[in-house]
Amino acid sequence: MHSDLSRLPPVILETVHLSRAVGGQVLVDDVSIQVHAGDVLAIVGPSGAGKSSFLRLLNRLDEPTGGTVLLEGQDYRELMPQVLRRRVGMVMQLPYLFAGTVADNILFGPRQRDEELPRGQLESLLQRVGLAGYAGRKSDTLSVGEAQRVSLARTLANQPELLLLDEPTSALDPGTRRDVEALICSIIRDQGLTCLIVTHDAGQAVRMADRAAVMDGGRLVRTGPVEEVVDA
Repeated sequence: MHSDLSRLPPVILETVHLSRAVGGQVLVDDVSIQVHAGDVLAIVGPSGAGKSSFLRLLNRLDEPTGGTVLLEGQDYRELMPQVLRRRVGMVMQLPYLFAGTVADNILFGPRQRDEELPRGQLESLLQRVGLAGYAGRKSDTLSVGEAQRVSLARTLANQPELLLLDEPTSALDPGTRRDVEALICSIIRDQGLTCLIVTHDAGQAVRMADRAAVMDGGRLVRTGPVEEVVDA
């Protein structure tokens, strides 16, 4: 039986002439790109290139002023924002946790849709991000590295189809940075997640991603295998 090994997985996310301008300044300029299921795509480029602005458009934290995003072929403006943000989860550069316990933070998303995460699943998530036994800890007692792990667990509790990571380790010290990077890589691999990661660190792009997209001046200037694109 012949199988076509060249067939790509389905496109899970597509941007179509996606643009955003604010006060006459163009932040994202006519970006069209396809992301296939299982892709880990690094968005790289100089400071001010529009990387984070592009990422924020993908789950409507900001609104495009031109073009659109298709999620599994559907225009994302047809989805309620909270539904979109559950399916397209985002972990920010600086972790923002709600007041209360670690458990309160992780259970927040499921509770928004009237679901209760089983206790075993909560503990399993905490163990997965290296915080076993932290459920009752107050969020304001955590280190930045611990808070970023909680932020990741909170996003994963929503079982996203796509994970957006905006400089997820840049606020951490070098030792913690590598630990969190390795943790994210193992979760992406184990769960087969599709992921877009914004990073200014070429080494991190190579370690974490299989493809890269280079942005400059709000435009997409190059895409391809990460080693080729980052070294170019």
